[in-house]
Amino acid sequence: DKVGFYTSFRVNPLLYRWDLVDGLCHVLFCVLMILRLNLSIKFDQLKFDAGVRARYDWASLFYWSDQAEGVAAAVAWLVWVRMYKYLWRLSWTARILETLAAAALPLLGLALTGLVGLLCFAHAGLLAFGAQVHDLRSFGAAVFSCYRFVFSGMPYEELEAAAPVLAPLFYLLFKVWMVLILVRLCVAVLVDAYREVMEERRQRWALSFPPLEALAEDVAGLWREWVRGEARAQP
Repeated sequence: DKVGFYTSFRVNPLLYRWDLVDGLCHVLFCVLMILRLNLSIKFDQLKFDAGVRARYDWASLFYWSDQAEGVAAAVAWLVWVRMYKYLWRLSWTARILETLAAAALPLLGLALTGLVGLLCFAHAGLLAFGAQVHDLRSFGAAVFSCYRFVFSGMPYEELEAAAPVLAPLFYLLFKVWMVLILVRLCVAVLVDAYREVMEERRQRWALSFPPLEALAEDVAGLWREWVRGEARAQP
């Protein structure tokens, strides 16, 4: 139906972002069904018999099973993300989503800045402590470990044992740049975007937390739309 709508009326699909999410969900679901069918065919080809001792190619089955589970996880994630489509109808949840939309571009620039800093500290940590610290044993492990260090503790004792001179310098620079500056900039961007959204909606409700009247008005508006739709459907 949606494909016919877009082709008949020549509507730009980019104007309806949730329809794109629905389309992606349907495509992934079809891919999942193909993978499941392929897995069933490969299992039937084994001609498995529990009473016969033989070597079966389980590696291929496990591989395709993992691929199917990955696609299934993506479909499940998209299905839950589609809940935001209906949350937009409520004004007090729409304010939060509008805040995230307003802060998207500044957060993207901040994320790129943080990524460069993360790669910088990961490479430096690999060269300085990688031979003795397990969390920094490779570049990939160092990147994920540095990302974890932003939100959790850093094994400072292991760093100090590996390099007593570089450990304090690495620790202080990482905490100041990645935690004290970038994380607080992220919070500041979100707070500033929320303040702008609330200024635009000040006439809606003056409080920073929506009162019950806002929820009642939303429910009443949805009810009126449903009643009008039922009235149009009647002959």
